[in-house]
Amino acid sequence: MVFVKWVDKLNQVLEKLLGLVLAVMTLVVFYQVMVRFVLTSFGGQFSAPWTEELARYLMIWLVFIGGAVAARKANSLAVEILIQSVPPLVGRLVKVGSHIASLIFYAFIFVIGLVWIQFGLSETSPVMKVSMSYIYAAMSVGSGLMILNTITILVDAYVNKKDILEVIDVEVEEALADYKTNRKETAV
Repeated sequence: MVFVKWVDKLNQVLEKLLGLVLAVMTLVVFYQVMVRFVLTSFGGQFSAPWTEELARYLMIWLVFIGGAVAARKANSLAVEILIQSVPPLVGRLVKVGSHIASLIFYAFIFVIGLVWIQFGLSETSPVMKVSMSYIYAAMSVGSGLMILNTITILVDAYVNKKDILEVIDVEVEEALADYKTNRKETAV
């Protein structure tokens, strides 16, 4: 389906962007450590107050965009063993219900993010003097992408006739397989 492929391509771009943001954040923190501890140990009086602020703002964006990518891969925190241990119909209903509850939660974050963006228009960051609306926008952008990715999971499962119970992480799948084989061995 075109919609699912488009969202998957978007997530590939987001993953590359996340890698870049993580690399920049790492360099900024490394620079901060060098200035604060290494250069001052040689007697220099150097300061880089912008580094702490920039690293924090990059981390905020990293968390919200990373959460969106994780939502598409169904890597969210879940107790899959409970869903797998009930009858399949009940498991499917619980799984779809959890996705719907997640959508409602993401919608609340989206709206709260919009309120904070309005609030941030009159506020600037202390050191870098950047409008805080750019920082607060991470909530709405990230939760909007989470909504898009969760809807994509549901659409993909429905249109492509995938079992919603099979849309789980590879590590979780391996753990479930180990659990099932161990359970069979102990029953024998």
